[in-house]
Amino acid sequence: MAFQANLFLSCINMKRIYSIVVLAIALLFVVFIIQNAEMVDLTFLIWGLEISKALLMMICAAVGFLIGMLAFSFSSSKKKTEKEPTKKIEEPTSHTPS
Repeated sequence: MAFQANLFLSCINMKRIYSIVVLAIALLFVVFIIQNAEMVDLTFLIWGLEISKALLMMICAAVGFLIGMLAFSFSSSKKKTEKEPTKKIEEPTSHTPS
């Protein structure tokens, strides 16, 4: 019974720690947006756009994250196929009389 109580209390403490971490990240996110609210010109070939610096940085980070996830998934699937042994088709061992 004491183990269950300790487990329950540790779950409550983990939830509290998780809430504090999420709140700190959200606060840093708000400070980042406030400090980088100025508009910048983004030009690529003939295409131009005026966008918030914070939004541009978040888009670049998201695109980089997605590219990293794709690269990791391709490399992990390649490693998985290399580790799997190829099954050799065995010849039948019994011979039928002719």
